[in-house]
Amino acid sequence: MRLRTKLAAVAVGAVVATGGLVLPTTAVAAPTGAAACTQPGWSNKDNAAGSTNSNAVNIRSGPTTECVSHGQAQMGHSLTLHCWVSGQSGTWSHVRDNSTGVSGWIKDSLLNNNGAPSRC
Repeated sequence: MRLRTKLAAVAVGAVVATGGLVLPTTAVAAPTGAAACTQPGWSNKDNAAGSTNSNAVNIRSGPTTECVSHGQAQMGHSLTLHCWVSGQSGTWSHVRDNSTGVSGWIKDSLLNNNGAPSRC
């Protein structure tokens, strides 16, 4: 799913949640510090195959660069994409690196095809 499709899905969800009312929006910052790194809820909704678009991509404990890296994915590694969430500066997918067994979050701009298709 492309980033603009993900953003549209979030917007449609907001309209549905308000009963069709379009309310003014304010920017909501991604969680920071320890709060962002306590693994947001995720499930294996997609089980899609994926890969990174560069080497040494950090696999983090949460969807922000403030979270600890559990390891790094390489372009040649096979990833399983589970689902995505909104995080720091965009969307992040929960992944499992099938080459190393490490699981965690990678920013979608670092994944081919913009990451997982389904929202967590």
